[in-house]
Amino acid sequence: MELRFKGGNEYIRLVINRKKKEAMIQSKTTQYTLTPIKWKMLFDKGKEKAQERMTDGLKDEEFKTILMISMAQQGYSLVEDGSR
Repeated sequence: MELRFKGGNEYIRLVINRKKKEAMIQSKTTQYTLTPIKWKMLFDKGKEKAQERMTDGLKDEEFKTILMISMAQQGYSLVEDGSR
């Protein structure tokens, strides 16, 4: 799954492999280099384990919707879905 978000003047690209529970991010913070991140970074701090258990059984589209909602709360909107 590959998702691109925009917030203000910043873009964030997430590349996610749900089967392997691997995630990579490309953003201003990483100087736009695709960088591995810990799986738990996709979830709210302090709620990682519970949220991971809740999302494990979801289909990709449902998981993507949850990420979109989480990113929207931080001011980002989905601009491209490269997972299709």
